Amino acid sequence: MSSYRERYIQKQVEALRDNPKIVALWESGSAATGSTDEYSDLDLHVLCACETDEAFSLMESVMPPITHRYVEPAGPALRHRIYFHEGAPKHFIADIGVLSEDARETLKERMVVERHGKPVVFFDDKGLIKPHPVNKVEWQARLENRVKELEDALPVYILQVLKPLDRQHYAEAFAFYYHGLLRKLVELMGIRYRPYRYDFELRYLERDFPRKDQTSIHEYMKYVDPDDLRKKVALIEQDFRENLAAIKGQGIRLP
Repeated sequence: MSSYRERYIQKQVEALRDNPKIVALWESGSAATGSTDEYSDLDLHVLCACETDEAFSLMESVMPPITHRYVEPAGPALRHRIYFHEGAPKHFIADIGVLSEDARETLKERMVVERHGKPVVFFDDKGLIKPHPVNKVEWQARLENRVKELEDALPVYILQVLKPLDRQHYAEAFAFYYHGLLRKLVELMGIRYRPYRYDFELRYLERDFPRKDQTSIHEYMKYVDPDDLRKKVALIEQDFRENLAAIKGQGIRLP
């Protein structure tokens, strides 16, 4: 951990630990999965017994000078803000998540070790930060259902690209290609190679997928011209069906 990260966390611990409105503080993200490098975000989460805006204000009061703040759209249970700071290391951002104490279901989901890693807990006054294993029976059923959905939808994803190509609506064709067809191939590969994080899209692809599949996806992301895009649709369909056959042949394997 860099000294900047250490100082940042220590200031938050000192500011929040004795505040009765703050129940717990922990680090998630790369620290929880053991993958922190020099460019990693700082992912801090707070469980609070107050309004989430008040918790953010308490944290902001001890932050380094803020050069940019992004309030992320989120559901009512989990709120996120992302901060850029003056004098921070290259690419450093603080990604702060705040949950209300009564958001037990959201908290429980964030504690699934196979999906989110093991949180680094700085304090937890009520013992609520409890990492736990995934329910494999439920997860297996979820993945099997998702594989069926992806298989059934494949012809639709393909049509959504080919139709605008035939109309010479090339921007629309590429949008459906990238946001529909390619992303669903990546999701299917995710079920095969990283079943607990199958829906993480292109995040951590270089870490989780075999090199040959990384290379294929990198090639699929290159857009040369409409004829090239049409060829890539055919290649993705072939790749999709090969991965589908592999999943059906060996079953979905949960480590």
